[in-house]
Amino acid sequence: MASSKIRSLRLERGSWRLEAKTTIRVLLVLALLGLLGWLCLTEASRVSTIRYRIWEKEKEKARLQRENAELLAEIAEMMSVSRLVNKTLELGYVPAEGLQYLYVLDYPTDDVPGTGRASVFGLDESAAVVLEESSDEPLGVARWWDVVISQFIAWAGTQP
Repeated sequence: MASSKIRSLRLERGSWRLEAKTTIRVLLVLALLGLLGWLCLTEASRVSTIRYRIWEKEKEKARLQRENAELLAEIAEMMSVSRLVNKTLELGYVPAEGLQYLYVLDYPTDDVPGTGRASVFGLDESAAVVLEESSDEPLGVARWWDVVISQFIAWAGTQP
């Protein structure tokens, strides 16, 4: 009987050793799974925190865009045409319809080479008179281009 007790103790010890190895392996696998889960949860937490911050920034961006639009509307209100007209009139400006040229005596002029005439800012006086008298002349950019061409002709001293 004593030998059967020893054998059963030995079997129990042997089975315990098998159970201990198995238990250690199971605990090691559980620890690795726990570590992996912890890493996944940590990363998910970081991602959700960053997404929340991005959402807050987008919300703030939308608020600032609305505020900018409101400020632009206020500026447009303040800069209405009637308000600008009144402000310019207060400063002493006049409407363009009442434009009058003023002749200044002894105003320094440059001589146009080859013509013997004086000009102010490169325009000779006869061309200015002709342009003012002629109603068939083109308007706008075409008129400006004609003035540029006449200035070039006067400068070059040649006829086309």
